[in-house]
Amino acid sequence: MPKLKYLNICAGALGITAALIGGTIIIKGASGASVKSLIAGSCLMLGGIGIASTSLYQVKVESDIDKILSERRKAMPKTCRGCRNFHGIKYGGVMLVCAIHPGGVEGEYCPDFEKFG
Repeated sequence: MPKLKYLNICAGALGITAALIGGTIIIKGASGASVKSLIAGSCLMLGGIGIASTSLYQVKVESDIDKILSERRKAMPKTCRGCRNFHGIKYGGVMLVCAIHPGGVEGEYCPDFEKFG
């Protein structure tokens, strides 16, 4: 798991903690009728919810992207790995490998292979 994902999970946990503390302040402030406590608790709770939801949503998006990329790598023919001509998108259930070889190449090597970079 990349470091950024760990940081997003930690930020999400901190956001949840802030929301819980803010909720506690609101409850205690409501019983004592302190307006400052209610405002402070509300701000902390809403801020915490915002941080938590944003961070944890980012983790979900990154996981979805990793899954899609992994599936796409598995579907890529060995001869096409690293080739700038690879397309690899399905149209009507049939994958277009590339414009030069729509169905892929027969052998182990592609005569039209062009490396990235």
